[in-house]
Amino acid sequence: MTVLQPTDGTAGHGFHVLDPQPGCEAVAWMPASRGEARRKVLRWTCECRPVVYYLITSGGRGYIERTGPGETAVQTSRMRYAPIADLWELVLLGRAR
Repeated sequence: MTVLQPTDGTAGHGFHVLDPQPGCEAVAWMPASRGEARRKVLRWTCECRPVVYYLITSGGRGYIERTGPGETAVQTSRMRYAPIADLWELVLLGRAR
């Protein structure tokens, strides 16, 4: 079983996402659902960039949330930990958007 742990670092400063790579995978984003009562933000990208991504777990599932200036938050579907951890890595490396 894949175990996801919170990132080390300080609030507001996370990873810098690489620019999209040629032929990057398209992520199916959907409007954000209302927040769960018990959600945990495990990792986030740096808030110095206009678009910020959050890796979130809740209820035994994980998902990625994307926010940006003037845009409504969007999310991926809920997935098991291993697939969402893989997708998080692809987003960080610019291989998925």
